[in-house]
Amino acid sequence: MKLSQFLEDLEKKVPKIAHFCAIHMLEKNYNLENDSLREAEIKAFFSNYSWYQKYLNDYAGIIYNKFDSSIDEVYDLLCTHFNENPDNQSLFEYRLIRIANQEPSQYLRIEDPEMRNLAIARLEDKIKLIESSLYYQNNQTQAKESLESIKQALNLVKKAVGIS
Repeated sequence: MKLSQFLEDLEKKVPKIAHFCAIHMLEKNYNLENDSLREAEIKAFFSNYSWYQKYLNDYAGIIYNKFDSSIDEVYDLLCTHFNENPDNQSLFEYRLIRIANQEPSQYLRIEDPEMRNLAIARLEDKIKLIESSLYYQNNQTQAKESLESIKQALNLVKKAVGIS
């Protein structure tokens, strides 16, 4: 399917913000007038959460200010359009990578106790968000071990700073 035709059809079916973001994302990789993709390729592209972060980062101000929206909302809208559950492996992996790159022991170096406790609480919130996701709930055997080492390290840091 020609991408220009896909975008023309999409415009009639999704809110304006989702359509604008779809154009913006596709423009980063393709020639909208000349390139074609199979429907499965288009669906795979728009079901991959990391593309939203990569290709909409420079568009965030417009998304937030002009449309009072968010990248997450755009992701949900486009996944829904493709009958894809937005709470999928792609979103799980993106969130997991974001917290896996954080070393809980770094919080020991934060001198201000209030700031340190807030940083620890934010990491805990990110872990809880992952654990409450439908994808995590349905794939606990695979997903649980990915989180366990992070949670263990965080618990050691909390003990070291006196947070119960």
